[in-house]
Amino acid sequence: MKYKHYLWIIVGIMLLIAGCGREQQNEVKKNEQVRIQPGGQLNYGSLQEPDTLNPLLSEMLASAEVGRLVFSGLVITDNKGEWIADLAKEVPTAGNGGISADGLTVTYQLRSGITWHDGAPFTAEDVQFTWQAIMNPRNNIVLRDGYDKISSIELPDQYTVRVKFKEYYAPFLTLFSTILPKHLLQGADINKSPFNRSPVGTGPFKFADWRIADAIELTANPDYYKGKPKLDTVVYKFLPDANIMLTQVKNGALDLAGNISWNQVDQVKAIAGYHTVISPNMIWEHLDFNLDNSLFQDVRIRQAIALGIDRQALVANVLNHVASPAVGDQSPLSWAYNPALTAAGRNVDEARSLLVQAGWRQGADGVFIKEGRRLTFSLATTGGNKIREGVAQAIAGQLREVGIEVAVQLVDPALFFSETLPRRRFETALYAWVAGVDPDNKSLWNSQQIPSQYNGYKGKNYPGWRNAEVDQLTEQGLRTVDLRTRKMVYFRLQEILLQEYPVVPLYFRANIDVVKNKVVNYKPNPTPAGNFWNAWEIGFSAN
Repeated sequence: MKYKHYLWIIVGIMLLIAGCGREQQNEVKKNEQVRIQPGGQLNYGSLQEPDTLNPLLSEMLASAEVGRLVFSGLVITDNKGEWIADLAKEVPTAGNGGISADGLTVTYQLRSGITWHDGAPFTAEDVQFTWQAIMNPRNNIVLRDGYDKISSIELPDQYTVRVKFKEYYAPFLTLFSTILPKHLLQGADINKSPFNRSPVGTGPFKFADWRIADAIELTANPDYYKGKPKLDTVVYKFLPDANIMLTQVKNGALDLAGNISWNQVDQVKAIAGYHTVISPNMIWEHLDFNLDNSLFQDVRIRQAIALGIDRQALVANVLNHVASPAVGDQSPLSWAYNPALTAAGRNVDEARSLLVQAGWRQGADGVFIKEGRRLTFSLATTGGNKIREGVAQAIAGQLREVGIEVAVQLVDPALFFSETLPRRRFETALYAWVAGVDPDNKSLWNSQQIPSQYNGYKGKNYPGWRNAEVDQLTEQGLRTVDLRTRKMVYFRLQEILLQEYPVVPLYFRANIDVVKNKVVNYKPNPTPAGNFWNAWEIGFSAN
């Protein structure tokens, strides 16, 4: 999947904070020391029932979560967002010969001896068939991005897959996260196949039963290539609403429950025998400047505004201590995150000093003035999103203390995303981007992506950021084959972002899970690999 950015009206998704981080780290340390008892049944609570168990045909989280238990991919990401081999022996790189010099050929060496749940051997033909099924226009595949860049797939032998691309596709590792069995689906109507309700995969658990409006049951795959899972059974239970799920947690009926609402955090933390896990996500809230507005063309103004915003206070007072301040546009979970960068803390004196350097002086009411113009602007955001409204009002209050006047403007969400942003009808705007596992951000920062009548208002560079080095870097990031070199490209981009502040990164969010204390090795994953990426090693403590 390409590194895509989607506009979301984010509700109830929070990210790791220092306190919760310590709690989770202590839990991990404890898990490393405990002895895991073999067997047992894990009851997982979900607010969704899948529409299908073929992940290629669904956009539902539930389908993806169950799919991760049943199916395998060529490579997946771990809980740190790093690529690891799955059905492939290793992650292809230029260094190991997996990527050609021009980046147009990617070769996967597959593990031998892996079998499907029905005993049939897994081979390179299954990978080739999966691509053909994805590209078959008759099949209701939800995402073909990237797969359509492939010209052919060659099979030198039963355990070698050679993927030929029409053009270099930097996020190629995001492809083939689910492999389908050729021997069961070749010639079948995949849209209507019984396979979609009783799938056969190569993953750690086998499909056993689907009880409509109740649960899906899966049993351990004794032939899984990493060894038989610690658990005997996983029961994926469907709950009609968050309150019923919370009640089942309180009653001890669930071992794991996902997608806890942010306003239930205090309740779940108080439940004996459970601990709360904040599952990091790659969603970041930010404040955009319209850089064509003369007020924001002086970088010192933008820097002063950034210094006047107290991210920690937003996290504490609005987000109930379940969010993490953002440094830049890359999540700390991304391999492209620059760990050398730190977000500047709030500094009112320095913010005022920058304004004075830019020629502004405080007026009698404390608001800065320059040549008769007050330092005031509007902050547009989505109406009806109480969290975001609270954040916007808090920012306005913080900046008023600096001497900057902000008027919060609540806009109907449909209008905000269809008109306010793409038509750039804002002075500043508050919203969120959802990032994928690949750090490509050309659509956000390249000057060719500034929406206008000339490109049909299709670009996503809503601030209107124009920087020649940024343009060069966003192009280079897409063309660079070597992963280490690409990382340096995005490291530099993050540095420039913090120097020029076309946007002010605010915080990252995440999902909230509640986990029974006896469950060990549960390592949430914010990427498409999902929270069951390591399902084979999840188990119960024998202590």
